[in-house]
Amino acid sequence: VSTQSTGEYFDFNSKMICSISSEVPEEPVVSKYGHIFEKRLIEKHIATTGTCPVTKEPLTATDLLPIKVNKTIKPRQVAATSIPGLLQLFQNEWDAHVLETYNLKKELEALRQELSQAMYQHDAACRVIARLVSERDEARKQLQNLQATGLSKQADGDQMDIDKALPGISAEIKKQLTEVSHRLSKGRKKQEPPATLATVEDIKAYKCIMNKPPHKASSPGILCVDIHPTQPNLILTGGVDRTAVLFNRETGKKEATLSGHSKSVSDVFFHPTEDVLITCSHDGTLRTWGPAGTGSGGRSSWKTLHVIKAHNSEIVSGTLHAVTDYFITASKDKTWSFHDIKSGQTLVNVKNSSIEASYTCAQLHPDGLLLGTGTEDSFIRIWDVKAQKNVATFEGHKGKITDLSFSENGYYLATSAEDKSIKLWDLRTQKNIHTLSLDQVVNALIYDHSGKYLAAGTGTELRVFTGKNLDHVQTWHEHDGIVTDVKFGQDVKFIATTSMDRTLRLWGSTTS
Repeated sequence: VSTQSTGEYFDFNSKMICSISSEVPEEPVVSKYGHIFEKRLIEKHIATTGTCPVTKEPLTATDLLPIKVNKTIKPRQVAATSIPGLLQLFQNEWDAHVLETYNLKKELEALRQELSQAMYQHDAACRVIARLVSERDEARKQLQNLQATGLSKQADGDQMDIDKALPGISAEIKKQLTEVSHRLSKGRKKQEPPATLATVEDIKAYKCIMNKPPHKASSPGILCVDIHPTQPNLILTGGVDRTAVLFNRETGKKEATLSGHSKSVSDVFFHPTEDVLITCSHDGTLRTWGPAGTGSGGRSSWKTLHVIKAHNSEIVSGTLHAVTDYFITASKDKTWSFHDIKSGQTLVNVKNSSIEASYTCAQLHPDGLLLGTGTEDSFIRIWDVKAQKNVATFEGHKGKITDLSFSENGYYLATSAEDKSIKLWDLRTQKNIHTLSLDQVVNALIYDHSGKYLAAGTGTELRVFTGKNLDHVQTWHEHDGIVTDVKFGQDVKFIATTSMDRTLRLWGSTTS
């Protein structure tokens, strides 16, 4: 075909390319969508799919229009005009086939490896899921058993012996306890450690900055210590000499001596908001003290406000409730009691007939609704204070429980026993999450108010740990007798310890 302007000829056959084979069609047809195909190829495609291979739109054989073109005979390739050429052509095709086969084998091997890895990961995921399901079912079973145990204990009236002559914890008091618990729990979730909290490096540099013997030398031994929560210069100690001593850290002198108990003072406490001191004794009494003016030599004088006789044997531990109006004591007579500080009245005295061993320690949970106790038979029990029911029991120690302490976040409980170990329990799962074995018996345990540090009196040493793994921070060896008690000062700026060597020691930096 020639054009009118130039008279040049164009071969339209060479310009038409099949959209399927990309070659010049021998029998071209055009679809209604404007695409050119080899007739036999497009008919086979339509018979298989019923769509246009280019546009994917529906297409039938009737939609194809033949194109009238001159039949051309394709010349044979030069290489195919001789036997050596044909052999070379066949050899090239064979080589291409072998290369393609090799590539396909490589791809197959790669796919096999990917499939093997995917199957391995799937198998591992199935094992993890099975383990988690098993742990979940076990946790549900333990929860059901715990609930069933609690219900059975509530149903068995013979196991719980509560003194009916006492007034009990009224509905109004229970409401007060619940409100304070909810408020503290809610606020604790947003609470961050104070910026002034001592760091690990600070504590490692602490030295013994004060060493005083505030009690009588005739009856050596100091059993307990407390630091005023808002006036950290005031320290209260209780000794074997049957007295409690109010000591001023700033002046290094005794402020007052509280006499009245007939046996050793086993625990002492400051009231956080009022001028009230609380002492517990092996004589089975709890005393509250208030200021009585200034005595001779300018020293403050204190008088007994209430003497509370709730136990028939030694009081081994006391703990102040978060409401600050109530106090709990635990005794060797196998009972624990709930007291009203202001009225000096015991509200509840609880004895569980299933507990055959004496109490050795007790502490309230930071929220105030749970009480933790340790006994001589190596059990730690958690009590519902409002219902006076044992709601959980932790086993794992060997020997007498020596002390316990709740962390400030309310999730963890640290316990120690005569087996020379410290155990950390998660109260949410009721499981032991870490055990630290030591070379000496731990006699005293206490968390600081941030919950970051745990101090332990081990033998004649003071040790400080941090974190859920109880990582060691520092150890001090200056005491000559058994360390009986330990308390943290405000923001862990100093630490106070008492010992059977008759000394009160303070540990901190020289600037503090």
